[in-house]
Amino acid sequence: MNKPKYSLRKNFGYAIEGFMHVFRHETIFKIETALFVVLSIVAWSIDVPKCERLWLQFSLFLPIVAELFNSAVERGVDLSTRDYHRLAKAAKDSAAAACLISVVMTVMIWAVVLL
Repeated sequence: MNKPKYSLRKNFGYAIEGFMHVFRHETIFKIETALFVVLSIVAWSIDVPKCERLWLQFSLFLPIVAELFNSAVERGVDLSTRDYHRLAKAAKDSAAAACLISVVMTVMIWAVVLL
């Protein structure tokens, strides 16, 4: 069996396409991205030690990553069935819970560093 050649450029392009798809179709992702930009500027503008600044910046990636996984789960479930199924609901709800927890973790990190 012929294995397709690995292409870093193509894979990077696919990742950007995925990011842009979620950005165009998910309102919460647009909000999270805007908050990421604004709070990144804040994190690098305030007078805190570098280690704490890195924690602030790292925490801003958590909701972004969680939302990307959430969108992937939602699309996968929607592709597999349009009918209501309790397992499909459980999958979507679990992914949404990961998003919620990521936001809570981010808020906690910011609270600890700033307070």
